Amino acid sequence: MTTLAPQLKAKIERWADDLRQKTALGELGRQGKLPPRALALYLESLRYLFCNSQLNLVLASASSAKLGDRELSDYFARKAAEEKGHDGWAIDDLGRLPEGALAGLTPAPAIVSLVEWQRSLIAQHPVCFVAYALWAEYFTVLVGDEWLDSLAASGFRPEQVSSITKHLDADREHAAHGFGEIERLWHGRPDACVILHAVERAGQIFERFCDEIYGEAVRAA
Repeated sequence: MTTLAPQLKAKIERWADDLRQKTALGELGRQGKLPPRALALYLESLRYLFCNSQLNLVLASASSAKLGDRELSDYFARKAAEEKGHDGWAIDDLGRLPEGALAGLTPAPAIVSLVEWQRSLIAQHPVCFVAYALWAEYFTVLVGDEWLDSLAASGFRPEQVSSITKHLDADREHAAHGFGEIERLWHGRPDACVILHAVERAGQIFERFCDEIYGEAVRAA
């Protein structure tokens, strides 16, 4: 059986490096030009993502139990407990932004699509959602500090982006164990190419999200 973790690790690292180089949002952040409205959309999207990811982890635990995989079910139950309440961090951050930045705010369409992709992965096989969780945690670690520097350059204080700093701190620990966990939980099915596609598609959706935040920034300017 092909070892999966090194393939996943390399794929996520290549994608994160490419994301840094090519996204207009990244360049805008490096210039310190992200407006409050764009950050508001980012945070509202995080709120939606955190809330629904936690619910989908519960769903994945139940789906794994139905497949008779108790180890996989326990993994998702633990992850669901770890993620509970993270949406509250984003809610707190939104409350620290100017009221004018919050008017008519709804989650970015790409984040809604990302949540739908989570559910699709669970339906394919819950272990695909393990790979997704590892993708989310590891790429957050890879780009998170740079993103926080960009937010600081745009004038946002650490307490205004606590949902990002807290999630980054948590994901440092989670990602450190994640590659060993997927090796333990994956038993050759589904095929490695299916799992690699799961994270590739997640990355494509996230790139759309970055474009949507950039578009909001341009409109706000």
